[in-house]
Amino acid sequence: MDARNDVRVRRSRRSDLARVRALLPSDGGRRERFDRRTLASLASDVYVAEDARGAIVGIVSVAYLRSITEGRFAAVLDAARAAADSPPLLDRLIAFAEARARRRGCRRLAACIGPGDGALRAALESRGYGSGDLLVTELGETG
Repeated sequence: MDARNDVRVRRSRRSDLARVRALLPSDGGRRERFDRRTLASLASDVYVAEDARGAIVGIVSVAYLRSITEGRFAAVLDAARAAADSPPLLDRLIAFAEARARRRGCRRLAACIGPGDGALRAALESRGYGSGDLLVTELGETG
């Protein structure tokens, strides 16, 4: 698949929910209402990559928070997935996320990478991402 010619990236819609979930790691505890609201929220950018037939072949999600330290929005790459093993598409989705964060006035984009997401880790490292000052801990089960 040619990531540049055969795929367009567009804002996700609530009607994309089932197809978006198919690209994400399985999580039996997902809440449909939460996911639908996330797709419609202005606190994040959720975009899908759609091929010429209308199939969703990728997703990219950037979450924003107001940073008191920086006095502006801070951005976190929440998800970037390509349906097929397509490093060019994954790279395009990350570049898209960077551009969106830049437009919101963010100075940097942090990324959340799951332990089994080697493709995303490799794509981010190839774009110059490295470990920085972001420290993370697991909080365990939530209510």
